[in-house]
Amino acid sequence: MRLEYNGPPLTPLKQGSNPRVVVAFAPFDYPFTTDEGGWGSASFTKREIAHVCVFHRAEDWHQNDDFFPAMEACRAFLGDEIDITTYGFSMGGYGALLGAQSLEAERAVAISPQVSIDPSEVRFERRYAEQWAAMTGWKYDLSKYMTSQKTKYIVLFDPLHRQDQKHEARLPKPKHYSRGLLHGAGHAGIQTLVQMGAQETLFDLVRGAADTGGLRKAYREGRRDSFRYLRKMGTLLHETNRPAALGFFEMAKSRGYRRLIKKWKPFYE
Repeated sequence: MRLEYNGPPLTPLKQGSNPRVVVAFAPFDYPFTTDEGGWGSASFTKREIAHVCVFHRAEDWHQNDDFFPAMEACRAFLGDEIDITTYGFSMGGYGALLGAQSLEAERAVAISPQVSIDPSEVRFERRYAEQWAAMTGWKYDLSKYMTSQKTKYIVLFDPLHRQDQKHEARLPKPKHYSRGLLHGAGHAGIQTLVQMGAQETLFDLVRGAADTGGLRKAYREGRRDSFRYLRKMGTLLHETNRPAALGFFEMAKSRGYRRLIKKWKPFYE
């Protein structure tokens, strides 16, 4: 593993009003050989958010012997005066939940995380067969590593996405656990938030300046302009013959979403 700190010197950071560092877990700058910042380091730097990038050499869901020594070294490097947010999407979301306790994180923000990809544990999961075949087993059960009574665990996911919903249902639910529901986003929560123009609320959540209520409000305000939301919810409403389906059909026509118009037009013929 490799951890890289990006931000101001730690001494002036600690003297600020809200000394915080985001520990961000791959995928976003993966693998070691790429120089691309991705939706992670580049976006945090743009917003002057101090952060640590957690790199690793394979898509192994952090199932390696170096993981916890690396987390402990990261906390020692940052010092006790700094609050930590762990953050990640999908495999990185699992990493954010797994590492939060060792990092003594104030909060963990995980988008569409998995509880495991071991087929003996999650028989419904078939997306990661290639990665699982290259692994040597599953070492870390989240039920043993999400026991902090101080960390705020925040999980964002689409409850209409079958696999992601089943993963979330199996996650441990410690004292300060909360859900942020991204209806219609599928496994593309980040892209959907960006499409809605609601990404700054997500950054505020990571900064410790917002909660799931703020994100829920921003998502509700922006979702009717999101193609992903209209497609998912509109299709569900049409297929279940709900009266609200017509409103989604009219929204698709007003926005010129020809794919959706073609898809739903047969319901009115």
